[in-house]
Amino acid sequence: MASGSDGGEEAAESPDSRAGKDSASGSIEVEQKFLFGPDAVQKLVALGAMPEGSISFRDWYYDVPDWRLTLADHWLRLREGAGWELKCPPQPLEGAAASQGQQDLPEPPAGARSHELQHPLQPIEGAGRTHLATQYQEVTCPRDIVARVCGLLGVDPAAGWQSDVARAVEEQGLQEFASFVTRRCKYRLDSLHLTVDLDEMDFGYAVGEVEAIVLREQEVPEALQRIQELGSMLGLDVKTPIPGKMSVYLHKFRPAHYEALVRAGSLRKVRASTDEEGN
Repeated sequence: MASGSDGGEEAAESPDSRAGKDSASGSIEVEQKFLFGPDAVQKLVALGAMPEGSISFRDWYYDVPDWRLTLADHWLRLREGAGWELKCPPQPLEGAAASQGQQDLPEPPAGARSHELQHPLQPIEGAGRTHLATQYQEVTCPRDIVARVCGLLGVDPAAGWQSDVARAVEEQGLQEFASFVTRRCKYRLDSLHLTVDLDEMDFGYAVGEVEAIVLREQEVPEALQRIQELGSMLGLDVKTPIPGKMSVYLHKFRPAHYEALVRAGSLRKVRASTDEEGN
């Protein structure tokens, strides 16, 4: 198996797992992806992992036509049976730009497209990082989702949007840019307080994910240590970055969007070998 991470392309929970999580907006997901082979389940069970069943669901992802949300590493998703969620970096940039969205950004140079601008929220993947896990805040409160999206788009939330994400999406002109079905087999490893998802998508790609959920950024280093410990137990290649499902999906079906996100650092580049594995 090989391990790795992607940009904030998808949440790691299935519709039936939400009740067991902190339902408040703002939990932090720490995850590491890996390619899995036919012996993955056997290895997990040997380590004491408990199966939590399998489920299939469809996800729809939304952005404005110039891709401002995803270029700022914000991923707005509607999941079948679970509702709306926004995955985004847990920490804003220093200064007022973090709360003012796009309003104070400089004008683009002549000929530049708006989605090539620098965005007000910094990506998680920083220079000097020694691990491949990613960290994302999972925002599930409709009011908070709308506020964060409106902040990035530089608009004031309308009164009718506060508890109605679907209305806000429609009236702000957000469009679906990805939709696919995932079949997920989920395992729980209580000894390390981790979950493992083995996902197979309907566009021909399969990827695994080790995940820890924490409520504070101070808890992230310890979660990373647990993830890396499990990776060692499973014999994962912790040095090889693995693209997530969204990288592979956009690479296949929306190449212009994919290239823009790779340049912005929001998605991991799909290697030729990975693309072949996904076909």
